[in-house]
Amino acid sequence: MADNAFAPHRLALLNLRRKPFRNLGLAALVGIFAAVLFGGSILNSRLSRGLASLSERMGADVLIVPDGYERVAAATLLRGEPSTYYMRKEVMDRIRAVPGVAALTPQFFLASFNDACCSEHVQIIGFDPESDFLIRPWMQNTITRLEDDEIVVGSKIITFVGGKLFFFGKTFRVAAQTAPTGMGLDTSVFMPLNTLYTLMRGNPYLPKLLENPQFLQKLDPPEAYISSVAIKVNPEVSPKSVGNAVLRACAGEYTLDQVVTEDIVAETARRLHSLSASVYRLAAAIWLPAILVISLVFSVSVSERRHEMSLYRLMGAERSWVAKLLLLEAFFLCTGGALAGIAAASCIVFPFSTLIFDSLQLPHLGITGGVIAGYAVLALAIAGISGPLACANTVWSLTRFDVYSSLREAE
Repeated sequence: MADNAFAPHRLALLNLRRKPFRNLGLAALVGIFAAVLFGGSILNSRLSRGLASLSERMGADVLIVPDGYERVAAATLLRGEPSTYYMRKEVMDRIRAVPGVAALTPQFFLASFNDACCSEHVQIIGFDPESDFLIRPWMQNTITRLEDDEIVVGSKIITFVGGKLFFFGKTFRVAAQTAPTGMGLDTSVFMPLNTLYTLMRGNPYLPKLLENPQFLQKLDPPEAYISSVAIKVNPEVSPKSVGNAVLRACAGEYTLDQVVTEDIVAETARRLHSLSASVYRLAAAIWLPAILVISLVFSVSVSERRHEMSLYRLMGAERSWVAKLLLLEAFFLCTGGALAGIAAASCIVFPFSTLIFDSLQLPHLGITGGVIAGYAVLALAIAGISGPLACANTVWSLTRFDVYSSLREAE
């Protein structure tokens, strides 16, 4: 049995062709498991990186927004959903005097729209370069100041530094681009508040966006309004207590609400953990039946082939050679199914990742090719080892049979 034509790996591959439909069915079962494990791990890894980014670099501890807009503000922060809302800028003086406020910076949110006046439908965020601590830390190239016709864009805006974009009929030069954050900042455009106010003043395109005439009247002059105040609190105090103190201090004249960023992180982490648990539960729910089915089918198949195994023994094959042949069949079957499953998952996860993450509405960041390869190897290894393990007991029992008795039974 030493001839290369009778090498166990060659015979194992040839034997798998004898029952194509049965073997394809088993391989498909293993492939589904590998696809769920690989695809789910990729998604989970990207979401975990997005959560880490959200947790480490939120910038602000509390956001003060108009009453009723706390969910809108969270959606803008996490997913960059375009929105427009406002409150009086003078509220900053009241907030600055609240104990526990270490720093604060204003922002104004203005949504662009799909029309000839705008390059893209994005969230435009006006920020104060002097007090900002949210945007500048993410800039990939350092700039000392922005000119009146310059903007900063998020990492997912398709352009380049020095490129041109236009919003509400005015052309802007891209002065900087932010690093990937996994949040709504990636799909937003940033410009100094003074530039945004100039853009809004008397702009003929704004009535189309802000259809309520009273809205425009209240924003005259626009310099008197902002959308939110981002607050950094002193380390020794609770962000929520400072936020509550701000609401109490302003309750007499302003109707405000707060968004505590640690609550956003906690809620995002809860959703991520729930999603991850669901993915791995599903993988386990597929893997366990797959092992049982492979073990059962393999046991029946081997029983049908006792005569064949006896002939191998009569031709001089050792018990270990027969065992190796059968285990290789199981290994090749499961490995082939796993490779097909990984390929199928790749054809779904990578081309449609944007749609997937938009539906999940969770922050996410990309991962390296090495991490992707690691998950593919992991799924392949688990599937490849599971087949031989499921068949090990059957193989062990078969190699203990008496050759002559088995031949007589076959006759």
